[in-house]
Amino acid sequence: MNLHCRSRDDDLGYHVVEDGGATAWSFSVNFWGTTLFYCDVQWGDSDWYHFDAYDAERDYRRCQSICRWMISKKGLLYGYDEESGFWELFHLIPVA
Repeated sequence: MNLHCRSRDDDLGYHVVEDGGATAWSFSVNFWGTTLFYCDVQWGDSDWYHFDAYDAERDYRRCQSICRWMISKKGLLYGYDEESGFWELFHLIPVA
């Protein structure tokens, strides 16, 4: 899977994540609580898909200490909610 994550201020570059692999980075939420990191993913030569990896408004409680994402081979995106203890289904958005 090809992965490209960034924010308005930081571009984390392109990475290849092997099946069963992982990638990680750390950051601090800005003073205004508007931090947004977003990622584009692609499998092989398929189309690119987009998701917000961290949105301060949405994830302040859900990701209290760590944001965990899992993307299946079928293109399903799951995010772990630390508050509830459950994996939630999120949508990948096709990049136009």
